[in-house]
Parts: sequence; structure tokens; C-alpha cells
Amino acid sequence: MNVNEALNWIIEEVIRRLEARRKKALVIFTGAAIGFQEAVPQLKALLAEGWDFKILLSNSAEYVLTLQLVKEQLGVKEIYLEREVKGLKPLYQDIGQVIIPTLTLNTAIKIALGIADTLTTNVVAHVLMEGIPIIAAKDGCDLKNPTRLQLGMNKTPTPYLMRMEQYLSTLESYGIRLVEASHLYSNIKDGQIAISSVRQSQGEPKTYTLNKKVLSRADIVEAKNRGNALHVPATTIITSLARDTAKEFGIRIIQE
Repeated sequence: MNVNEALNWIIEEVIRRLEARRKKALVIFTGAAIGFQEAVPQLKALLAEGWDFKILLSNSAEYVLTLQLVKEQLGVKEIYLEREVKGLKPLYQDIGQVIIPTLTLNTAIKIALGIADTLTTNVVAHVLMEGIPIIAAKDGCDLKNPTRLQLGMNKTPTPYLMRMEQYLSTLESYGIRLVEASHLYSNIKDGQIAISSVRQSQGEPKTYTLNKKVLSRADIVEAKNRGNALHVPATTIITSLARDTAKEFGIRIIQE
């Protein structure tokens, strides 16, 4: 095996591992009931596409949602309970991202303030420091959520409302993507989490031009070292694997 072959093998192996990890997620349910029913079909759609979930219920989620309900709704057998977990690392090692389908206002505020006094907030703190993407459904922690307003919680003082919105903005400044529970699947599927921080930090795209008949994942890896946008001819065939790798690395493909 010559040097080029060895490098190509290494690249292929790295990408293979990235692809395997990309569909592994830690799913954390906190005790928010609002948004749960909307989040369930989103998670089931990901499971149907071969996603591998580690599911964790916080103490409040075990009480509000119940272990049995989550198992029945998602059709899974194994779920971690906060009161039984002995270590943090096994929960988030070898995962591609964290999904929080039900985020309580209490948990959101603690994360925003850097308070890590529960298993969920502790895990999130470690995940943030390791750069693992996090997406969370904001239905349960958004005081303007329609369901909350329909329940009569529509008399919130403006200063309090503004402060709570600031906490949610702080979460987004940490790189946590807040979406509606019914939009979890589309945001995860489109790869927006993985590439958002890359695009924000890189500003205007630095284009690398490549003239090839077929674009492979190895070409995407090469483009990553040369810029954050890849320009190819309109006739170039782009493999699905190349597109997925581009999303993983935050590479914009321009075809014209």
C-alpha cells in the first residue's frame, strides 16, 4: 500500500465512523408535557430510518410522562431512568447529537445559567464542552406557546416574559437549536444542526472549484481542507453519500 492508498483508506475509515455516529443520538425527555404528542411521530420517523437512540427520562419526566407511556408511544424496550444512572460518559459517548423532545422551562433556565445540578443539565454541560450538537423542542419552555395560552397561562407580566425569552436566546447562543416539536424531524434530517455553527463562524463562503463527472465523499473531504463551498459543473453527478458528507462537514455544494 502506497502513501496515497493509505491516506485514502484513512479518509474512508474516518468518514465511515462519522456516518455511523451521525445516526446515534441521546434522547432526553424532561418533565414537559406540552409538545410530547407532537414529538413522538418525529422520533418514530427517525427510528424508522435506522437511527439508534439512547433514551433517558429525567425524574420529572418519569413522573409526568411515565416510563410505560414513552415505551408504548415509541415502541422501544430499553430506557434509562435518571435515578438509576451511575455515570455520565456512557450516556453520550459515541453519539452524533443530543435530542431533547420535551424541554421544561426550569431545565432551560438552568442550562442558560450554567447550573448543572441534575443529570440532564450535567449531561448537557458535558455535551456542550465536547461540541456535540443539541436540538431541543421549545414547546414546553416557550411562554408564548399556543397550548400554554389556551390553558389560561396568558397573563404573564411583560418583564417576566422578556426575561424568559432571554434565557432561550442564551441557549441558542450556546449552539443549542430550539425548534417546535413538530419540526424536529425536518431539522435533524436536513443536517442543519451539524452545519449551522460552521456557517456562522466561516462567514462568506470560500469556494473551491472541482471539475469531475462524479462527486464522491473523498472529494468532499478534500474540499473541506480548501474552503467551505464547493463549485462543480451542472453535469456532475453528486452521490447521496457525497451530499450527506457535505452536510456533516458544513460544505456548501454549488452546481451550475
